[in-house]
Amino acid sequence: MGRFAVVVLAVMLCAAAGLRADTTQPATLFDPARHMHVSEVRPGMKGYGLTVFQGTKIEKFDVEVIDVVKNFNPKYDAVLIRCLGDYLQHTGSIAGMSGSPIFLYDSQGHARMIGAFAYGWPLAKDPIAGVQPIEYMLALPPNNGAPNAGGAGDGAPDHAGESAAPRWTLDDAPPPWGRRTAAPIAPASGWEYAEPWSDREIRLEPLATPVMVGKMSPSAMRSLEPLFANSGLMLAEDGMGSGMASGDADPPLEPGSVLAVPLLTGDMELTAIGTCTEKIGDRIFGFGHPFMSEGRITLPMGSGSIATVVANLETSFKLGFLSHPSGTLSTDQTVGVSGSIGALPPMVPIEIRVVYEDGSIDQTYHFKAAVDPKVTPQMAAAAVSIAVTGDRDLPQYQTVDYDLNLDYANGQSLHLVNSSVNEGPTALVNDVTLATTTASDNPFQEVDLAKMTGTVRVSSQAREAEILSVMIPRSKYEPGESVKGFVSYQPFHAQESSLPIELKLPHDLPDGTYQLTVSDFDRYLDDERTASPFEFTADNIDELFAVLKYVGSVRHDAIYIRLVRRADGVAVGRTAMPLLPSNRRQVMMDSGRSDITAFVSSTVKVIPTDLVMDGSADFSITIERHGKVETSGPKGGKTETPPPAPADGKDAEAKPSDAPAQ
Repeated sequence: MGRFAVVVLAVMLCAAAGLRADTTQPATLFDPARHMHVSEVRPGMKGYGLTVFQGTKIEKFDVEVIDVVKNFNPKYDAVLIRCLGDYLQHTGSIAGMSGSPIFLYDSQGHARMIGAFAYGWPLAKDPIAGVQPIEYMLALPPNNGAPNAGGAGDGAPDHAGESAAPRWTLDDAPPPWGRRTAAPIAPASGWEYAEPWSDREIRLEPLATPVMVGKMSPSAMRSLEPLFANSGLMLAEDGMGSGMASGDADPPLEPGSVLAVPLLTGDMELTAIGTCTEKIGDRIFGFGHPFMSEGRITLPMGSGSIATVVANLETSFKLGFLSHPSGTLSTDQTVGVSGSIGALPPMVPIEIRVVYEDGSIDQTYHFKAAVDPKVTPQMAAAAVSIAVTGDRDLPQYQTVDYDLNLDYANGQSLHLVNSSVNEGPTALVNDVTLATTTASDNPFQEVDLAKMTGTVRVSSQAREAEILSVMIPRSKYEPGESVKGFVSYQPFHAQESSLPIELKLPHDLPDGTYQLTVSDFDRYLDDERTASPFEFTADNIDELFAVLKYVGSVRHDAIYIRLVRRADGVAVGRTAMPLLPSNRRQVMMDSGRSDITAFVSSTVKVIPTDLVMDGSADFSITIERHGKVETSGPKGGKTETPPPAPADGKDAEAKPSDAPAQ
């Protein structure tokens, strides 16, 4: 009896061990009867690929193995193939073919899938391509594991082991808000300015993913191209609407079929086009290279159709369309994307009303944008640009007044109200991009845009003016007096005019010489960032939104007067403590706290105007308490009149925040 119990116990332990092994190491999706290991590939092997060149019909094209490229990606090999046949000889590698399954005949004559058509050379004359081995793609996780650190539902990221808490500044924002260097700054979001093909290194690289967009004005295309160019996405204007030319409105997702990723839907659609590599159960694999290297994603996917292939000297590409949304892409890694057929992910509703001052247009546009830290800012910017130029391009000379509300998943909201002149949709796109990119990509928490609504008003008049000179008739004042003067400015295509300005000096202003600046908003914000850097830093997500509100609240159509006082202020975090006695200020500066920042106190007055002003001028004024003040007069007195100061021009591309007079 005891021996029997021991045997039963041993069997149970073995079964338990086997169960543990099964749960910790799930069965692989790789099927040796259907799939081929890269280690089996030899030069000269022949086979075929599957893709759609038109409509929804999956067609074969012949291939031959050139070689295996070892460690093409770290620890990952790639298979180099030559595509055979007249069609691909004419087009070369085609953007949109990414993911097309490649099959090779083994020694038994059986066709087995080796991987996905994924890489090519720009400007190549021959259809030579790189194949991503299917064994790597099938190892992609179903949902890429846990959410990204700092996700909207995940709280702040884990910074254990770091010497200091993370800090964000406006310098970390994408241009034109972040500081500039000789080369464009690569923003945290991953999008950056386009690099000309002629400047690129010629190497085997992932094929571009074409993003289909309907007929768009030239200015709208120009405003959006920098957002897409170096993220591996390529805007392709199809101008064909929804494109059901294939006659098959609901093709299935299967190896070789079109894999469409709708990024923006509604009154105009932006859809990325690739190819499905493999389908196992409800799992879908495609592209063979990263979409945007996001790791975890929640992007809609579906089947699609192809209108045609455009043969191009730089890179040929497919024009395609979404036919039927059918599931969610959840993983985006080096070797490809994967997802599941089933429920669709949520999308961000966007509603933009566009009104022309002459009454010719009053149109409301409705969109839905995919939710993703990289995609949503791009699509929000695309939506406003498309709406503003949807019916026609903007007038040659124009003023764009915009009033937008952006609501976020964490309950925060931003109100963007401003004007731009002769910039097309660029300023509006920049403001929306700053607000959405910074919220979704920062050191604290990934906060998704939940909704965007607003109105854009377009006038055919350019409401802007250049500051020609500033006249301040006195140079000496007592504390509490008012500095009065005139700003001479030249409106666009109008006669020169002048505007009276006045700044009341503080009663507690010590004797001495002070700088007085009269400027546009551009110079004002740059001075603010220099004098009070703490206003543009954040140590948590709430402070980050406070910075965005501070920057976004500034009116472009205003003149700013600043009296620069002394370096007498100290900020603890973002809490300002101005006008401190020197000994107390020194004690705080020597405390060793990392959140202590010195700043220069200023007295600021904002004078609203009807024009977006451009230019600045600087003066020195002297404060003498209870002293004799020299004034201008018709007789007897001495007149001190500084020469008019011309506008200095703009200091960098920055925009200010509205600060009340102190």
